[in-house]
Amino acid sequence: MTSLTKKAIIASFLHLASKKPLEKITVRDIVDDCGINRNTFYYHFQDIYAVLEAVCVNGTAKMDPTLPLGQMLGQLFSVLTNYAARYPKAMAHIAASIGQSGAERYFAKGFDQNVFDVLTRDAPRASDEMLRTATVFLRHAFMGLFVDWINAAGKIDGERLATRICALADGVLEALK
Repeated sequence: MTSLTKKAIIASFLHLASKKPLEKITVRDIVDDCGINRNTFYYHFQDIYAVLEAVCVNGTAKMDPTLPLGQMLGQLFSVLTNYAARYPKAMAHIAASIGQSGAERYFAKGFDQNVFDVLTRDAPRASDEMLRTATVFLRHAFMGLFVDWINAAGKIDGERLATRICALADGVLEALK
């Protein structure tokens, strides 16, 4: 039941974000749209931004750290662009509200650990400092391209960009080796 309620809250959040900017969405809006009471919302989430974080964590949870780095990031980009294509207005409102740095902050939690682990596995001789720097570099590049893709409103081919991200990530990995 808990998982279903969280999913319903997230779905209501995305539904509302399709209609208005993030800063105009209230907890009352979500509970009314979702058909739950405020206590139920607060049982699952601290505030609206915790719901946004859950949306981002759900996205990065789709990362497959068993894949090579480039494939993992290319696949993640494809997953995120497909998800954003389902909720284009919501993603545009969220991107406009939090910008690239906000997006990075929300995605960093899941993104950084997965990327760092893959880099550590595939470039075992690289120093910890270089691995961490490469992780942050890749996050900035990845999120910058993702936000650019959202802002372009479908004018950039997401699959082609995912392929380029894959190649660039593999280049970073080769440089670390």
